Amino acid sequence: MALPETSAWAILIGVLLVAAVVGFRPLLARLAARNIGRRKSRVLIVVAGLLVGTAVISSSLVVGDTLSYIFLEDVYARLDAIDELVSNTFNGQLFSFSETNFTQIRADLGVAGSPIDGIAPALLKIMPVRNVAGNKGNQQISVMGLNATLESGFGSLTTVDGRTVDTNDLAPTEVYANERAVADLNASAGQDLTLFYGTTNQTIVHATLAGIVRDAGKAAYESRAILFMDLRRAQAAFNESGAINLIRVSNLGGVADGVTYSDRVAQDLRLSIATRHLALRVQAVKADDSTSALQVGRDATDLFLVMGAFGILAGVLLIVNIFVMLAEERKPELGVARAVGFLRSDLLTTFALEGTFYAVVAAALGALAGLGLGYVMVYFFDKLVPHGDVVVTFHFELSSVITAFVAGTALTWITILMASWRVSRLNIVRAIRDLPEPGTPERSRDVLIAGVAVALGGFALTAWGFATDTGMGKIPGPPVLALGLAIAAASRGWARSAMTLAAAFNLAWILLPFTLLNQATDNVSVAFVMVGVILVGSGILIAVFNVSEALRAVLRRANRGVGRPVLKTAISYPMDKRFRTGMTVAMFALILFMVTLISMLQGLQAASLNSFVQQQSGGYDVIAYTTTYGEIPNFRGRLQANFSDSLFLNGYNGTSTASVMPAKVQAVGGNRTYDYTLWGVDNFLIQSNQYGFTSFLPSYVNESSGQRQALTNRTDVWLSLRWNHTLAIVDRTAAGPNQFVPDESRLRVVPGDRIRAFDAAGRTVNLTIVGVLEQALQFTSGVFVDQSVVRGVFPAQERYTAYFFQMAPGVDVDAFRADLERTFFVYGLQTIDIREQIGQAFDASQEVLTLMQAYLGIGLLVGIAGLAVITLRAVVERRTQIGALRAIGFTRAMVLGTFLVEIALIAVLGIGIGVALGIVLSYKIYIVYFADIVVFSVPWPNLALIVGIASAAAVASAAQPAIRGSRIPPAEALRYIE
Repeated sequence: MALPETSAWAILIGVLLVAAVVGFRPLLARLAARNIGRRKSRVLIVVAGLLVGTAVISSSLVVGDTLSYIFLEDVYARLDAIDELVSNTFNGQLFSFSETNFTQIRADLGVAGSPIDGIAPALLKIMPVRNVAGNKGNQQISVMGLNATLESGFGSLTTVDGRTVDTNDLAPTEVYANERAVADLNASAGQDLTLFYGTTNQTIVHATLAGIVRDAGKAAYESRAILFMDLRRAQAAFNESGAINLIRVSNLGGVADGVTYSDRVAQDLRLSIATRHLALRVQAVKADDSTSALQVGRDATDLFLVMGAFGILAGVLLIVNIFVMLAEERKPELGVARAVGFLRSDLLTTFALEGTFYAVVAAALGALAGLGLGYVMVYFFDKLVPHGDVVVTFHFELSSVITAFVAGTALTWITILMASWRVSRLNIVRAIRDLPEPGTPERSRDVLIAGVAVALGGFALTAWGFATDTGMGKIPGPPVLALGLAIAAASRGWARSAMTLAAAFNLAWILLPFTLLNQATDNVSVAFVMVGVILVGSGILIAVFNVSEALRAVLRRANRGVGRPVLKTAISYPMDKRFRTGMTVAMFALILFMVTLISMLQGLQAASLNSFVQQQSGGYDVIAYTTTYGEIPNFRGRLQANFSDSLFLNGYNGTSTASVMPAKVQAVGGNRTYDYTLWGVDNFLIQSNQYGFTSFLPSYVNESSGQRQALTNRTDVWLSLRWNHTLAIVDRTAAGPNQFVPDESRLRVVPGDRIRAFDAAGRTVNLTIVGVLEQALQFTSGVFVDQSVVRGVFPAQERYTAYFFQMAPGVDVDAFRADLERTFFVYGLQTIDIREQIGQAFDASQEVLTLMQAYLGIGLLVGIAGLAVITLRAVVERRTQIGALRAIGFTRAMVLGTFLVEIALIAVLGIGIGVALGIVLSYKIYIVYFADIVVFSVPWPNLALIVGIASAAAVASAAQPAIRGSRIPPAEALRYIE
């Protein structure tokens, strides 16, 4: 049954149950309604606190809906009618093949009766294009040759003035350009364009822009800047007579529903290719991209739910706290009700009905509030997160809102039911006289049995975790076992020492620098939530059982004064109500724990930025590369003719080159093949780069001398590539260890392992790994070898070239990049400012983390609501006590001080526990996973701001009832009967 249908049935069943109770037991319904209407202001606070959990669930689902929608719409915009592609690809490169292959495949699909409404060939090339009149060019313009007579399944091109055209309308030297290409080239109809094509011997093609077509339909293919030609004209212009490199297939149906036939059509295509022994590959691009788009939405939902899980847990604690306080408030009333004949089930039903009202109203408001919160998150996602050409539009499914409502209602109602069951088990006489429940042998036995049961559960989890090597058992197992033993010991009167020892053990188990997580199989999100709950729960146990004794010891040594009675009174009440205090402290601690972790992550990023740039750049400032031309002829001579050596650190020796070869790599003895990049580095790069190593071989054999030479430092390792052409270096992505989330599709090797690299034609080179770099590289990830290896084994037309520049201090890097791209434009040279690129990614990451902190901040509303409810209840419970204190000499200021100190104590405990545990866990994560990658730093200013905001909000939330309580006249307070 689908989730929305389940939600609808849950709502229907809930309505029927409530209606049945109201119909058959109207008295209980009237009692529940009376209790709701007694204190309307408290009802508002309760509902406000309860709706936060539902709002978190709703906003998480809505954000997931929006991201799925926008990325799915982007898939439809990029691919339009295309459902499958057939090509000859090798490591992302398109290779041409005979057009007769298309004719054969089309015929086979017709015989098989494949559900398609279009199949057409294309010749797609990427090259530099210059518009001389517009004084602008672009190195990455796609040029697509189409056969208009075969394009019926893919639609026509539409000009910006609304005319329908296609490539058969073009004169021999004309092209159409889509709006993206026109913007990149600053072009207009009638202008002449120059196309530079070729990888080794350049071909110059002149074309006239016949018209501008809209970025829609096939003109929006992959969001590229495209020039459209007639297929025959493209084949002749680019020396590809009778060749194509792409076959596009459109399934029956529209843009969105054609994907339902993808499995059938892809199977027919593969059967045709296999039968005819063609070296082609089928990609169900729309089905694959649609799946990826939906997965983005699911991942976003999971992320926000994990981030919000602590807010949801805080909401659960608030529900428990509220109903425990309601039970204490109505204890005499409940005792009288039992005395006149009410059964325990009647009390349970009354509380459940009252709770149902709170649950339904809070869940309804929370689901709607989640829509607003989701909209805000999507708005800031659009503003802060780079998302290319993807159009961000707020979108939600009604089923998500209904699901959030049902989940919020169920979560609240189940928690209420459990709390109500506890309330219903009261002693009639003691309830009427409002006396505390004493410890009894039966109660001690029940606690002992519960402790033993929890301990057995913990033991079973531990055994399962270690037997199957899963953190799902190893993380919670021992802490649950320790807690069960502590509960059992508490039944014998050793609660404080047992709980303190168990909590200390749990903290040590989680925080000691060893890993409990199986990164290959465990759900990291679930493990993270478990770790947070165990840490915060353990910290609260230690605080609740020890803070009062510690503070009393301090007070006994303090001088007597006006403040001492206030402090003693303020400490007594929260520590007398340990369960209530612990629940409220936990609300703050859970949220502040998560907020602190995010703040620590921001701090680690900020502190590590410079070292990360250094590790990523290897000492270089600018990387330039060709993607459409193999190697620029006489590059160094042209560089010296156009640029002064003063621009570069160490003159022209500050420039290096690498021959770059997309290849397949396989570990010798392994059966998996990986897409990889071979970097054939020249002597300048070998000698001048600053990439360091995490591990390398102790020695190697020098091929020129035949002698074994020791490797003692990074320079020796790099130089070994020059003297032994069978050696290779890999970056950290291939190393495996210290990768927080391992990528199973990556090569995994260590120094001494042997690999085989080969191209599409089967040309092969065997290599031995001599070293592993200390960083997973972003710009130059791959396998590094001597330049002669790449040049000697693989042909020039398969390679391109990268150029590395170490800039002198004070050089205008942006101006240099512009001049370099202009000088070598015809070769398609593009440049990257490494620091700028990393800085942009860093800024985006910081903004996203700040957004997540703001999202988590709504969880503070739960803690604030909880503190407000506690303070309201404290004032009501202690009116008689307030009167007595005033009668024996307490001033209004002293009474107010008592309440404010109580508030501050609870807030400080919650904030302190959350922040401290967040810092310590961050340090553990740093030690275990990132010690050799990032620099540890605590962002004290950020944490101080967080603590200040949380403290101010806590005091502000409870100040008004505290002030009101301090102003009650003594005589009125002593006469008060609730």
